[in-house]
Amino acid sequence: MARILIVDDEESVRRVLSIQTRRLGHEAIEAENGAQAWSLIQKEEFQTIITDLKMPEMDGLELLQLVRKDFPQIPVIMITAHGTIDTAVEAMKRGAFDYITKPFNQEEFLKTIERAVLSAASMSKEFQRSRTFLRQEEKIIGTTDEMQKVYSIIEQVANSPSNVLITGEAGTGKEVVVRLLHDKSERRLLPLVRAYISACPVLQQEENLFGKDGHPGWIELAEAGTLYLDEVGALALDLQARLYDVLTSKTFQRGQETKNLECRVIAASDYNLLEKIDQGVFRKDLFYCLNVVPIYLPPLRERTQDIEPLVDYFLGVFSKKFKKNVSQIDDEALFHLIQYPWPGNIRELENCIEYAVNIADKPNLTKSQLPPHLFGTPISPRKNWDIPWKDALRAKVESLEKVAIEEALRSSHGDLLRASQKLGVPPSLLEEKVLAFKISFQPQ
Repeated sequence: MARILIVDDEESVRRVLSIQTRRLGHEAIEAENGAQAWSLIQKEEFQTIITDLKMPEMDGLELLQLVRKDFPQIPVIMITAHGTIDTAVEAMKRGAFDYITKPFNQEEFLKTIERAVLSAASMSKEFQRSRTFLRQEEKIIGTTDEMQKVYSIIEQVANSPSNVLITGEAGTGKEVVVRLLHDKSERRLLPLVRAYISACPVLQQEENLFGKDGHPGWIELAEAGTLYLDEVGALALDLQARLYDVLTSKTFQRGQETKNLECRVIAASDYNLLEKIDQGVFRKDLFYCLNVVPIYLPPLRERTQDIEPLVDYFLGVFSKKFKKNVSQIDDEALFHLIQYPWPGNIRELENCIEYAVNIADKPNLTKSQLPPHLFGTPISPRKNWDIPWKDALRAKVESLEKVAIEEALRSSHGDLLRASQKLGVPPSLLEEKVLAFKISFQPQ
């Protein structure tokens, strides 16, 4: 059962829609204008919103704008009269899920509600994805060469019209790379349309992508903005051929009319598309058409040095969310996170920190507050990490020691005595460490 918010200034309309909604087994909540609806949305959870376009105080488009900004995972269905269908189409370009017209066709209304409710769960999951790969001062959190290369590519190609293909495991943050590419481009004020192919039943892929019976599809809604094809590997084979034709001809059909394709296309996939090509389930021509600018996001287990800054970020996020003062994590807990293989990548790390902050009762997170599955519970067996945490901790401490010694020697121009004073250790101990870590330096 879904909770559906119905917004209309006409009580009779609200009553009719509420009755139909309840017949599907869903809960209907009513609001008489956009302002009242927005107040409810901020306090309660809804899976779908149905709103009229024309209302006093706050109209449907204003409400849509607020919802898309703060609750993009909630599908919004617009109610319109026949004479204002152009306005409804404009609403879809701004991110509305669909529209229904007065007088209501009961069958079409029920179908639209069911599609929205089914989509809501998938949209909610994708919304979780979109907040897991993070930006810090407009930069992706990550210090590895691979992540710096990703950011460099984003900077270089953001304004390019060339197609982009983003690959990487689930949870590595493909959607936020898409958002960065769009936000840093001249298209940032134009639509960013997310085409969630994997969340769409195969029989509806064609309608959602190309449109049907006067309803524009994702391609047309993107206009001159950005079209994001999420999980393009899930697209049906026959539609891959049609998409390839659209991308290469730069045109598409809307009824009897031929329109120009003006949007920038960014595709993403968790799958290895080359393997899918070998299996005969993905077209080679479409792959090379999309793969003009390839961006690969490495899994978290291959960039463990990014775990600590990500943990710090998530501590800030969830401390604020849960109104707690959890500001740090102790070494034992941190290095347990570093040696864990992270099959769910950043998304899994985020969930782990959310759990830990939820149950924390002190400012410092400890190992005991980490989720049980990190320790090999029967639900999720421990594997691929056999190094005891104390050994991992020792290795990390030695690594930090070496960096500190090298920096002290560099700033002291190779003077061992001055470096030992900066570090607050005896010169003999510093000399011993230099030999043990095989640090080379030239006294000046």
